[in-house]
Amino acid sequence: MRAWTLPAVIAGVLVITGSDEPTETAMRAAFEARLGAQVQSVVDFVAETGGEVAVATLRAARTDEFTIRSFVKRGCVPSAGHDAASSHLCTFSVRIGVVTGELDRTLAGRFYAGRHGLVFESADAEAAGV
Repeated sequence: MRAWTLPAVIAGVLVITGSDEPTETAMRAAFEARLGAQVQSVVDFVAETGGEVAVATLRAARTDEFTIRSFVKRGCVPSAGHDAASSHLCTFSVRIGVVTGELDRTLAGRFYAGRHGLVFESADAEAAGV
């Protein structure tokens, strides 16, 4: 019974609001998951090419760490080339803390429903038109 509770609530919210545009919270989680996966890919590459000593050096320098310090949704439009019912091109501003300081960027990307939640794919802000 519990398995149906969350989907029913989500469906109810979508019916009430009339929109399936991703929320700022969901967008942040999808962006953070994508960034984490990309960092892990780099760590895996370092391990494959440089071995465990290289990974230990990378981790000691904390260059594999990041923190999303702020995330602000700027705007979204349905994605034209994809299922518009579940895909949006969105812009957002993000401040990421890294070992050397902070990165402040305004980015664009496509957000769509995946098997395990919202998924983020980066896009050119100008091409996104949002």
